[in-house]
Amino acid sequence: MQKGNRLLNYALLLDPSLPVGGFTRSYGLKELFRNGRLTCLQDLEHYARTDLHPQFTSLDGMAIKSLYIAVQQNDGWRIALIDKMLHAQRSSLQHMKESRLSGQRLLKLAKALYPWLEFDRLEAILIQYNAIGTLATVHTWINVSLGNDVEQAIHGYLAAAVSFCVEDASKLLHPPYEEKNPVIQRMTNELLDAWKQFNAPESEPTAFQRRLLHRHWSSSYITQPPYMSSNHQRG
Repeated sequence: MQKGNRLLNYALLLDPSLPVGGFTRSYGLKELFRNGRLTCLQDLEHYARTDLHPQFTSLDGMAIKSLYIAVQQNDGWRIALIDKMLHAQRSSLQHMKESRLSGQRLLKLAKALYPWLEFDRLEAILIQYNAIGTLATVHTWINVSLGNDVEQAIHGYLAAAVSFCVEDASKLLHPPYEEKNPVIQRMTNELLDAWKQFNAPESEPTAFQRRLLHRHWSSSYITQPPYMSSNHQRG
């Protein structure tokens, strides 16, 4: 399959206008709507700048960057480590559940679309290390397998997340149809600019991993690979 077709077909999995879209997550928009803090698409833009941009750049973007290295090095423990930390960073049980379900949905769809890719290897890693399979992890695995570079993968993830946020907010707000595309364009450009600023040369994946490792250092099930476990040492 030509690379352009691979990208197009994968993009269909992420299309938020479809009920099978891989990014079916609320990002807290329903709660904002109920609380009267989301009354128009401009409210969504403000919420994205103040709350979503840091999550998308410092967490998801850097995680994908780190996962790319781990997948390319076939480092299953590192993949599971980042995946678990991503899951633990979600702000509520509902968001954690959505993260798990979105990853499972995307994996199921991708297996049907690309049956020749090594999804068995990813599933084996998730089982071996009792990991979750978050959306970012599955998205990274697919992009590495399709031969896309890391920046393509991150930009695609960010753009799809923005599109879904606008689509989800539109279901609640019912704005005029012509308002949606300009908002999607503005929000996407702003988020990609935020990623470009955050993704400075000194923002290496290893630094991202060290920060999250330090935050979860007491959780041995996350931080210790099998060869560092006490059972292994006693053996």
